[in-house]
Amino acid sequence: MNLRKSFLILNGLLIFNHLIKGVLIGTPWIGLLIWSLPLIIFEYKTYTNSTAKVYQVFGFIILIYFMSSCLVVFGLPNPGLLNWLELLLIVSLFFVGVYAAREQLNVK
Repeated sequence: MNLRKSFLILNGLLIFNHLIKGVLIGTPWIGLLIWSLPLIIFEYKTYTNSTAKVYQVFGFIILIYFMSSCLVVFGLPNPGLLNWLELLLIVSLFFVGVYAAREQLNVK
């Protein structure tokens, strides 16, 4: 499986994981939409036209998600399994995005 497909699958899983987690804890829909909107935009951009720039910008944006996820996982006394899964997906997405950008730059 190539990096583009891995990126699309992991990003979709991250969006789905956060939506499930948000519904379980009672997050308002507007909060879920605001949190998911950048990921949905990158999912669309990667699906239609994946370039190195898209992956590079995503790498910087995903660091914000990493920071908030770390605050939940390592700051709360008993983080749930979905919180750990979210952190794992974010770290995986960062590495896949970095290597996908590198692959795009090496092709040219």
